[in-house]
Amino acid sequence: MEKEDNLRYIAALLLIASAITHTLQLFVFGFAWHQITAALYGAMYLVLGILLLKFKNNQIILILCIILPAIGGTLGVIRFIEMLTHEDVFNYFIVFHVIVDIIVVPICIYLLIKLRSNK
Repeated sequence: MEKEDNLRYIAALLLIASAITHTLQLFVFGFAWHQITAALYGAMYLVLGILLLKFKNNQIILILCIILPAIGGTLGVIRFIEMLTHEDVFNYFIVFHVIVDIIVVPICIYLLIKLRSNK
């Protein structure tokens, strides 16, 4: 396997794992509106992860895998701070999700650059 294939596989698996934990946090922290919104965002990560595995050289999917996790990571940090300050809850799921976003975004940027340079 090429390095790019390995990186794509890692990014896709991290997105899928993040999708699963986005849903699991509903059962740990309850069904508040921000938990449900996060679970829906997680469903989008599941779709992105599967598409990233299925379509190897698709620029649109790579761009979505850059933009949406960047937005998700930013919102995750805001949500984490809000939960910590207002509800006094330390949500480890959010920490994991932000770490995944921090890993996935640069991988997908690298993959997009490599894809564009090969054309």
